[in-house]
Amino acid sequence: MATAPPLARAYEALRPKILQRLLERRSAIDPGLGRLDEAAARAQIGAVLEHMGNFIAAGDLRMHRAFLQTFLAMRAAEAQSPASALATLVAIGDTAVQVAQDQAGVAAQGAELTLMLTRVTASTARALNDLIAEELESRRRTWRDMSAHVPPGRTQS
Repeated sequence: MATAPPLARAYEALRPKILQRLLERRSAIDPGLGRLDEAAARAQIGAVLEHMGNFIAAGDLRMHRAFLQTFLAMRAAEAQSPASALATLVAIGDTAVQVAQDQAGVAAQGAELTLMLTRVTASTARALNDLIAEELESRRRTWRDMSAHVPPGRTQS
């Protein structure tokens, strides 16, 4: 990561501490993560943290939205609601902010990293809410289209 922006490097330096804190608190963050063994929880949380680092480094919102869509689909496959996925991602972001705050006096760019992680968490929540709203609108449109094409002699339920 030699060519990465300074905040991305600062985040990468803190990522092991963030991961450790999340693993310790995983049951409180998300009961689904609490039911996983440590290796599986580490893999799932690690993927989110890695993506956060990529978003900090690149700032690519389209890539971020694509990750969030994948995360929503994965959570849906685990019978988790979109609201649960949102709560999990916000809790992961909030924990990252707490770790950055704890290290602000020690780590280079600590205060700026705390602010960046707060913005990333807010952007994540906003983007995920947008994705959920878009999916809801798509389902409503499909329902309206299907309702408009009810064969004659049939009643709508």
